[in-house]
Amino acid sequence: MDSAKTRTLGPRLAVGFSLGGVFLLSLLHPFAFTTFTAVSCAIATKELGDVLRHGGWHVPRAIPVFAAGIVYSTFLFGASGHWLALLASVSALVAWRIGLLLAGKASRQPKQTLRDFGATGFALVYVPLLISYAVLLIRRDDGVAWVLGLVLTVVMIDTFGYLVGRFFGKTKLIPTISPKKTWEGFLASALGALLGGLILGWLTQTSLGFALIFAVAILISSVLGDLSESLIKRDLEVKDMGDALPGHGGFMDRIDSLLPSAFVAFLLAQVAF
Repeated sequence: MDSAKTRTLGPRLAVGFSLGGVFLLSLLHPFAFTTFTAVSCAIATKELGDVLRHGGWHVPRAIPVFAAGIVYSTFLFGASGHWLALLASVSALVAWRIGLLLAGKASRQPKQTLRDFGATGFALVYVPLLISYAVLLIRRDDGVAWVLGLVLTVVMIDTFGYLVGRFFGKTKLIPTISPKKTWEGFLASALGALLGGLILGWLTQTSLGFALIFAVAILISSVLGDLSESLIKRDLEVKDMGDALPGHGGFMDRIDSLLPSAFVAFLLAQVAF
């Protein structure tokens, strides 16, 4: 077995199991899960903000605080707090930038200013808004089952795809976006999605048909989430969003598949059968 491929496997597994343990402990109480989500979200948003600034966008350094605020607001006030917190955060950060413009401490070029506003709004929608759908899930009476089933499904999709693709993958999936993704890894991810969907169905006492629908939907959202982040990194010319997690990169690299999947799972939970 190629030593280059196995060298990072140990740290990756150690970090993965550690994060998994903290996640499982957080499920003991919805507020604990919300705090775990808020901290992860704040770090991931900081990483995204850093690479956006590296790419030439002026994203406020305070954005992780607003990201965590959106997560906590969702827990406290539900869907209304979810969206109001996003609107308030974007408005506050836009007002802050306008204040800098008036004080002569920022670029006055309209095009650059609009690009910066767009990048700030994108960061807040992409990370805290999407991940907060997991907080909306945990607020349900059966929320722990839904969140556990969702995360297990995404983890199995990522892990099966990573292991099979890394050691046995040969046929490139979309080399122009993510050169390391292979069809062999994708098929392994599909198997992980199927197992995860069956577990979700068992945890939530939903039908086999729904479990299969859930598996397909989360497979698609996970792969698209992963590819979307790969496209962002490719455009910004960075290898990883951060280096906080050995073997994984940053928190953003770890939750990229979960972001759209949390939204999809929330929608599916409304029509479960």
